[in-house]
Amino acid sequence: MKHLNKYFLSVIFISLITFLSANEDIYDYKIRFKIKNVISLDGIKELTNKGNDVHHIIFTGKNRMLNAELNQEAEFKYLNSKVFPQYYSQKIKIPLRGVVKQTIEYDFKNQKIVSTGDINWVIDFLGESTPLDPLSSAFQIRQNVKKGLTNFDINLIKLDEGLIYKSTYSAIGEEVIEIKDTKYPCIVLERATNNRKTLYYVAKTLDFILIKVRDDRKERMLSIEAEKILSFG
Repeated sequence: MKHLNKYFLSVIFISLITFLSANEDIYDYKIRFKIKNVISLDGIKELTNKGNDVHHIIFTGKNRMLNAELNQEAEFKYLNSKVFPQYYSQKIKIPLRGVVKQTIEYDFKNQKIVSTGDINWVIDFLGESTPLDPLSSAFQIRQNVKKGLTNFDINLIKLDEGLIYKSTYSAIGEEVIEIKDTKYPCIVLERATNNRKTLYYVAKTLDFILIKVRDDRKERMLSIEAEKILSFG
């Protein structure tokens, strides 16, 4: 069961696992994804513009046979090429273990992030670049690539521990991904550590949406791939 919990946390951190000035368009979308690993999940990711530079993202994944679920929701502002998260929440349902719920809220006035629910902690990020949750970090990756950045760092949060860590992304080439007989040329980013390599595929003709993630570790491989573009624009 410990391995299942680690699996779901890995999914969260690479969750799509995907900058413009305020007067440029950021297109809404709805995409069906497949998560492949020890437990496979069928999921939908949706981005909605709520106006006033506020964007809302949800991801819902299920395995009905194993009664497993991963639900994520986030809201953030996008200003001056940076993401400013408002909140992030997740619900993980693991076979034989039950449900784990967590909500994190950002307090920019006091430079703190507070996690409540089944996992509780407080992070002080005074003097740090804003640490991002899994959904808002995917959006920042997308927009950084759209700006033409080929190497960049993003501060992320270990949701189970309440720790901040820096993640470095580098463009390593291009590849074509085919979805339902349509080919999408992608810029490929790599994030590497001593025992882990993660590849991110950003579709140039889909406004640089993240459509595939492949996470290779010593003990296992996990992938998240778009299966169908349900709506775009």
